[in-house]
Formats: sequence, C-alpha cells, structure tokens
Amino acid sequence: MPTFGVQGLDVSAHQPSVDWKQQWNMGARFAYVKASEGNYYTNELFNSQYQGSRSVGMLRGAYHFAIPNWSSGADQARYFVANGGGWSADGYTMPPVLDFEFNPYEGRTINGFYFGNTCYNMSPAQLSSWVRDFGNTMQSLTGRLPVIYTNTSWWNQCLGNPAGFGDFPLWTAAYPSSATNNAGPVPTGSWDSYSIWQYSSTGPFAGDSNVWNGDYASLQRFAGAAFPTGSFDDLAVERGSSEVALRARGWSVDLANIPASNQTHVYVTAPDGVTTGYAWTANTSRLDVNQAFGYGASHGFDGRITITKSGTYKACAYSIGSFGNTALGCKTIVATGVAAPTGSFDSLGQVRSADKVSLQVRGWAVDLANPAAATFADAYITGPDGSTTGYRLTANTSRPDVDAATGLGTNHGFDTQIKVSIAGTYSVCVHSIGINFNTPLGCKKFTVETNPAPIGSYDTAGVVQAPGSARLQVTGWTLDRAVPGTSTPVHIYVHSPDGSTAGYAFTAGQPRPDVNQALGTIGNHGYNVQIDIDRTGTYTVCAYAIPLAPLAAGNTTLGCSAVTVVQTPGPTGYLDSVKVRTLNGQTSLLADGWTFDPAVPGTSNPVHIYVTYPDGTRKAYPFTADRSRLDVNQAFGITGNHGYSAALPLTQRGPYSVCAYGITIAEFGAGNPLLGCKSLTF
Repeated sequence: MPTFGVQGLDVSAHQPSVDWKQQWNMGARFAYVKASEGNYYTNELFNSQYQGSRSVGMLRGAYHFAIPNWSSGADQARYFVANGGGWSADGYTMPPVLDFEFNPYEGRTINGFYFGNTCYNMSPAQLSSWVRDFGNTMQSLTGRLPVIYTNTSWWNQCLGNPAGFGDFPLWTAAYPSSATNNAGPVPTGSWDSYSIWQYSSTGPFAGDSNVWNGDYASLQRFAGAAFPTGSFDDLAVERGSSEVALRARGWSVDLANIPASNQTHVYVTAPDGVTTGYAWTANTSRLDVNQAFGYGASHGFDGRITITKSGTYKACAYSIGSFGNTALGCKTIVATGVAAPTGSFDSLGQVRSADKVSLQVRGWAVDLANPAAATFADAYITGPDGSTTGYRLTANTSRPDVDAATGLGTNHGFDTQIKVSIAGTYSVCVHSIGINFNTPLGCKKFTVETNPAPIGSYDTAGVVQAPGSARLQVTGWTLDRAVPGTSTPVHIYVHSPDGSTAGYAFTAGQPRPDVNQALGTIGNHGYNVQIDIDRTGTYTVCAYAIPLAPLAAGNTTLGCSAVTVVQTPGPTGYLDSVKVRTLNGQTSLLADGWTFDPAVPGTSNPVHIYVTYPDGTRKAYPFTADRSRLDVNQAFGITGNHGYSAALPLTQRGPYSVCAYGITIAEFGAGNPLLGCKSLTF
C-alpha cells in the first residue's frame, strides 16, 4: 500500500460479496464498480455494489470495459450511460471511467465474432479515434470527459503514445513487486502524471486496490465539486422609448452541471454608492461558446437594468455553481442624460357642439434633459371598438402653476380637443416625450353619451301620375331635437315588385307649422317627396330619419306602408261626326269628337284617326284632342281641353270609312280604345 494519497478499490461481478463497512474501516474512501462491457454485457451486481459503497460514505463511480472492434465509441458510451455510467454533480459521484487495455479475448472467436489481437486488430489511429468518439459522447451525455484506465505499455504499443488526451484524467495500472510509492512511467504523449494508480489486484482491498494521487479535498473536487466559469463580455448604456438601462452581456456555465443553464449574479453600484444585485439565468443562445468549449449553446446572459441617475456605474458579474461561485470580473461605464421626462395627465373630459363631439385632454409635460424647450405629450386613445390611435400633442401652452411648483418654466402645458366618432367608453394614456426616452403620465377613462335619435312621422304614401310618368308620393315630418333649427335628412327605401330595393336621400325642409306649433320648435321639418316607378304591383315604402347631431343613438324608422299600383283604364271619348267640307276651294273630310285619359284628366291626350279610302288603302293621322269642349268638362267634372276636329285629305270618289282611337298618356294606361267609326260616300 503506497504511503500517500487516498485509498480506494474497484470491483466487478468477480467480487459477489463485498463487506463495504470493512473496506471503509480499512481506509478505502472511494470505489469504482464495473457497469458494462461492449454493448452486450452489464454487471448484475452493479446496483448493490454501487449503492453499497455509497451507503458507508464512499465516493463512488462506474467504469466501462471497452471492446473497440465490437462497435463504435459513441455506441458503447450510450450503452454505458444507459446502464449506470451517468454522472451528476452531487459531490459524491466520481466521473465515469473508460477501461481501455489488453484484449481479454485475444485470438478468440466467440459466437462467430473474431476479437483479434491484443490491439483488437485496430491501428493506433483507429484506436485513438475510438477513444475520442467515446469521450465526446460521454461529455455530451453527462457533462464530463471520462477517466481513461489503461496500462502504459499497452497504450504505447497499441495507440503509439499519442498526444491530445491530456484533458482525460489518467488511471494507470502498474503492480510493483515490492513496496514503493513509484507507479512507474505514464504515457508521456498526453500525460506527465496520473490521477489514480491501480497498484494491486491481490489486496489489501477487495477486487483491485487503488490510490488517489492527492488529498481528500482534491478527490472531492474531482468527484463533483467542479466550479463554474464564464465571461463578462460587455457593459453598455442603452436608451429605450421610456427608460435608460445598463445592458450586461456574457456567458456562464456550471462545470459541475454543464447541460443545465446556471445563474449569473450581477451587482451594480450606482453613482450614489448604493449596490443592488440582480439574478439572471444564463440560458440565451451562445453558439460561439459552444463552438469554442463544447458546453452547449444555451449559456449566455443578456440582461437590462433600468437606471435613473447620470454618473459612473460599476457592475460585477459572478457565475453561480453547485459547489461555489466564480467572479467573472467588473466593468465601469459613465451614463449621461439619464434624467427622465416628467409631467401630469390632469384631466379628461368632453366638448360637444352641433356638429362634433371631442375628448378634451389636459396636462403638462417637460423633458428634464432639456427643460427650456417645449416637448411633446403623446396621447393614445383606445375607443369603444377596441381600436387605438395615437396623437402628438405639443406641450407649449402657459402653465404658471407648473412653473411655480417646479421652476421649470411656464410653457409646458397641453390642452387638446380630439374628435370622436362613436359613443362609449374611451381609455386615454399619455406619455411625456423626451430626447432620450419617454415617461408614462398615466391613463384615464371617459364615457361619451349618445345624442337622442330623431323623431318624426310617416303621414301618407300614394301614387301620383303625370303624362308618361308615375311616382310614389311620401309625406311626413322629422326633427333632430339636438339641432332643432336645422332640417333633418330623410331616407326613403322602396322595395319594388321585381324584388329589388333602392334608397333615396331627401331633406325634410318643407314648412310644417303644425309640427312647430305642437313641439314648440323652429325651422322647416316636413317632407313631401316623389319617386319614379316603372311598373305595376305592390311597393313597400319605408322612411327613416337620419340624425344630424354627432354620436346619435341611430336612425329612426318613421314608418312603412304597402302601395299597390294598378293599370289605369284607357282613354274615353267619342267620334261625334264625319262629313265632307269645302273650304277655300279645298274639299276634305272633317272628323269631330272628344277624348280624355281619366288617369291624367287635366292633360290633352292624342287621338289617332284611320281613314280607309275607296281603293282599299288605309292611312293613319295623329292629332291632339286639345280643343275646348266645355260640355265634356261639365259632364265628367274635369278640366282642360279635350276636343278634336281633324281635317283629312279627300282624294277619291267613292265610299270612305273613318275610325278614331284615344291614345293613353298615363304611365300604366290600359291601352288605346276605339272611340268610334263612321262611313260616308263622296
């Protein structure tokens, strides 16, 4: 037994019953237990040996016996971790071990697999690559590079004593024939010393006997008390829209638990000497750190600390670990122009007039970084519909009270009216705008009430006909009580017999003294409108009053009615006489009679006279029944001129037939009726 270091042992299934308490009493303070071999074998006693050693207080770990020509290093590393080869930074778990040594199955073929020579029939380059593959995979899975257990002569023979493995702790096996503290040479290509020496396979401890090359405190650090590391990269001053902040950036990793993101503590000393600590998790992406060290990407920290004073700031960063903390350094920086804008959002109200409603926003704002100049106050108004609109208000109106209270000058007030278009509750938030950033001055709410809807009446709806046209006539009145002196719009909607609907806009601007007298109001509020129609059938006619006042409760339905338009009778009349007349040597047929269209009796309508000549030819002659016939007017109670006396050409000798037709002029007249026929012979 060497006379230095800390004693320990390693066991496998070849030691089925170990008295762990006895081993402890003999001085063993750590143990390694075989967990796996290749990717085909696990130690059935592993759990009992692993936990048994720990139960008496030992530090303990697991080792894997490599068969490098069986499968890749990554494959066997994964198999090892899946079967006990993991590691955690609990302070009592030793780092995992790669047992890499003489081929125990040299020259043998087992189950059809030839194991090769003592170097597994692999070249030094292949074996070196296999070890690195195993080690990289273990570090990725556990956060620790494994310990390499080997024999110097075999390592030099089979791997050629390569460089590049000095970051793997070395566990050397050497059995001197007599008591000594000299373990012999180590593979000098990568190491100049060893961490563990396996000095005996025959005692004094169960299994193999080992010694840790250091004191117990260093063994504890080796087991799990790895300290954190990192870098405090940068300290800067950043100005945002509403604040000035220090921005501290860097990276931090706990080497005792590399996969996890650890904390970084930053202590900031302000210009007034007050120091404040901030705890951040270093979990932002830092691909450069992963590329340089292989710790993984999520170990960056990037934090902002709001500051409110100008001057010199000092920031010190610490990486926080499972077994201690590491100082990452301190930085200082000078921040200028940090003073924030200030002000007050004093009141929120409304101003109403006949044509608009406005929110009135009042207060004051001043930029402490430049108090002599007028600054801005930005108002953000969220309406009842959820939409938000921003407005820039210039804070330049006189506020002597502000100057008296603050000494910052008088011209820092704002008093602005902002038109609104819908009723409901408005939320208004105001910010004082500065050169460097902005300061919220608060939010207020105000409910804008609606104006009452117009009132009115739908009096009549009917049909008015004129020659060649027909119209719907709608009458009534409407009044917007918020603006009683102004005539109110009225919209008429007509649903036609063909299924179409059309709207018409009018103004109720006709005198209605009865309405004014009844309601005690002024202005003209009547409507009497006509709308052209082009077919018979039933029309649905609705009238709506349209408010003039802003933010009215809505349009008022004044009424609806159905108006049925029918075909009117055709003209009536008579062919009174047909005779031969000679006047000034000219002989002609003279047809006399009368006709009128009862749908438009005040208008003279056409009459068409058809003459059949002795030779059988037939000709038509149009006239207008526009001669006075008082007898007709008296008989039918109508007005206008409705008589006709038509002189017709007389060109042949023989019998003539003369027929008269009344031509309708009403839009929906029933046709052109025969007024009579008469015959004569010339």
